[in-house]
This record gives sequence, C-alpha cells and structure tokens, in this order.
Amino acid sequence: MLLLLIFPVLVAGFLACHLHPIYAYHLHRYEGQYLYLKSAQLGIQCLAIALIAALTAHFWLPSSLTIGNTRISLALAPELATAMQTAGVAATATEASKLAWFFILSVLTLGAAFIIKGWGHLSLLRRFGTRNARVFVIGELLEDSPLDNLLFKLSLHKDKYAMLTMNDRKVYVGKVISLGEPSETSGMDQDISIMPLMSGYRHKDDLTVKFTTHYDETEAAIYLSLRQDAIVSATEFDFEAYQNWNPPKDSESPEIAATSI
Repeated sequence: MLLLLIFPVLVAGFLACHLHPIYAYHLHRYEGQYLYLKSAQLGIQCLAIALIAALTAHFWLPSSLTIGNTRISLALAPELATAMQTAGVAATATEASKLAWFFILSVLTLGAAFIIKGWGHLSLLRRFGTRNARVFVIGELLEDSPLDNLLFKLSLHKDKYAMLTMNDRKVYVGKVISLGEPSETSGMDQDISIMPLMSGYRHKDDLTVKFTTHYDETEAAIYLSLRQDAIVSATEFDFEAYQNWNPPKDSESPEIAATSI
C-alpha cells in the first residue's frame, strides 16, 4: 500500500512546481531526470506535511464534536473505513483501514501543494516587502543572460526604448512590452513583443542604419512579435546621442541614416 503513495507524491510534487511562485518560472529548465527528482523532492515535502496534519488530527483532535443536539464524528479514518467495508470496496476491516488511510494521505498530499505555494508567496513577501514579487523573481531568473537582462530592464521603464538588429539586417527601435510567459518546455524569453517607434535596415557594406518607417506617424497601436533567437544585437536607444551623431543636413529631413551603434 505504501508503494501506491508514490503516484500521489509525484503528482503533488509536479503540481507544486506549477503552483510555486518561484519554481513555476524555472520549470522549463527541469528536463528529463531532473524534473522527476524535483517533483519527487517537492512531493516528499507534501507527504511530510500530510503526515504531520494526519497524525496531529488523529492524536490531538477529539473523536467527536457536539453542537447542540447534533453529534459530528471527527474520526475520519474509522468512518471512511467502515463506509468502504460496507460498500464492498474492502473485504476485511484491516484492508478497509489501510485504504482509508491511503485515501486520506493522498488527498492531504495533493492539498499540501497549495500550502507550499502559500509558503512561497510568504517568503517572497518577507524578502521583497510586496505581494506582487513577480518582477523580482523574473529579474533574478534572467540575470544569467545579458540579452534577457537588458530587454527585461528596458521593459520596466516606460521612457526607455530598445534598438534591435535582426539577422536579416532589419532594425527596430521600440518599447519592449513583454518577454512572454514561461511554459513547461520553454522559457519566457523565446519571443518578445515590442511597440515599434521606427524601423529600418543596416547597410550591407558599412552597417550604418537607415530608418525608413516611423510608426509614430499613425495613431494606430502597432505591436510586433519577434523571435529572440533572430536578434543579432540589442542596445538601449538614446535619442540625444542619435541626434548628436546624426544632425539633419540642409538638404535632408531629420529622418536620415544613423551611424552604427
């Protein structure tokens, strides 16, 4: 019977991975055997919580509670075992008792995943002083990649823009809106969404940039989704530096070629 607990333990551990405010953003990194081990680790924690709750209720709570003229039985395991034996699920009282405890521990183990989730939120609250600590968790997750870190920081500021050069020499300048959401198999940095301000291309010989499209000339809200693996280079776009390096000539409009950044 104890071997059957392996299944609710693994399910509870996998559920905790999805619910936990930190592990949920790392789930795409848990591949193969590492995912099984991580699920088993959290599942064992859930089982420990379930055992503590079950034993506490069994030894410390009264067997019944009387409210007015109504008597409510709190001996869940014996009551459930009796019901199983009456229904013919178990042939003997011993087998019914084992099945009852297996059912109780399984339910409590799955419920413990939500306790671990709550503890994770409480830990983030104590650490960062806010209930909405998502931005801090994502920031720490993306610190290991300079590109991810740059795009994430630019997305936090309304007045900062990114200049992205793609592998087809297309260049975009815009506000980073989102880096996507993580899934079980991919991180949140696979695609990015930007609100473009202007776009152009790099010259194939000297790599200077010429902007050909200015999106602020239209009142429509335009969003672009770009594959991050297609980005060759990225930097924060500085309008003052752009104007200093590219002053408009008498015969040209301000929409002129920009030097390579």
